Amino acid sequence: MTTLGWGILGAGRIAPRIVRGVRATGRTRLVAVASRDAGRARAFADAHGVGTSHGTYAALLDDPAVDVVYVALPNALHAEWTIRALRAGKHVLCEKPLALTVAEVDAVDEAARESGRIAVEAFMYLHHPQIVRAVEVARSGALGRVESVGGSFSFFLTHPADPRMERPLGGGSLWDVGCYPVSFARRIAGAEPSTIDGVARFGPGSAASGVDVTFAGLLAFPDGMVATFDCGFAAPDRQRLEVVGGDATLVLEAPFLTAPDGPPPSLVLRRGDVDERIAVAEADQYALEVADLTEAILDGTEPRVGISFSRGSIATLAALDAAARTHAGGAGARGEDRSR
Repeated sequence: MTTLGWGILGAGRIAPRIVRGVRATGRTRLVAVASRDAGRARAFADAHGVGTSHGTYAALLDDPAVDVVYVALPNALHAEWTIRALRAGKHVLCEKPLALTVAEVDAVDEAARESGRIAVEAFMYLHHPQIVRAVEVARSGALGRVESVGGSFSFFLTHPADPRMERPLGGGSLWDVGCYPVSFARRIAGAEPSTIDGVARFGPGSAASGVDVTFAGLLAFPDGMVATFDCGFAAPDRQRLEVVGGDATLVLEAPFLTAPDGPPPSLVLRRGDVDERIAVAEADQYALEVADLTEAILDGTEPRVGISFSRGSIATLAALDAAARTHAGGAGARGEDRSR
């Protein structure tokens, strides 16, 4: 096999970026799209030049032309359909978060091992040269001892009936955008946090029934590094990362959504009053994550976002969510401990 046929599960707003990414990669082709609404699937296929549309998710998994499935469904469906795709003999690129519990991540891992297929969480920004270089600089000692990492990611969520505002569907700003600064801090630390805490404003409804629309979190790591972040659906567009060392600070002004979907990448090393701009190439991070999985499948390379990294992400996010609900006097996440 030298060319992989890709199918998209869920014709939502994020899917066109994967269309672009698949078509930018030489050894991939987009062959099918599926939605629970056959008309919506057909409309997406017509708009993006996809040859086949399916009116059910199961039909796409049965399609022999599909080698890789991109799962772009609401968060609560990610693990289920990733596992079903693996068992159908497909490789999977699943939108973040890969799951909502550690148990679900373990089930994905087991299904991947049993099927001999690969499942990867789609943290596209981790593939961008800007982030790769930032991690290299932070770990090189150029900043001195890394003391703290700070991050922000917010936007106004105005889509009517958006699944990100539905708790049963795994909604909330933490799971949607807070996961970015959390994953970056863990990447810089190269370890899992030993202390996890968070607070949030919930709505609509209570902490027991609603989703977080504004979240602030704290992580402390075994080596003493601390990380703070905020995220939300009720504040203007903001995306920023800062890595603070004893000797210098690294600032990223457009870390998560860069060109062609946002501003150009920006990586600045600040030492005292002197700023040194570190050159990083512009790149389509969606094409890079497609290429990464393609190489893992066809060439046997290790994916940049491995299952162990995803497991740590989900454990951390679940603990943050539970902490914030506890502080607000609400029930735990779905009445369960998602960190297990």
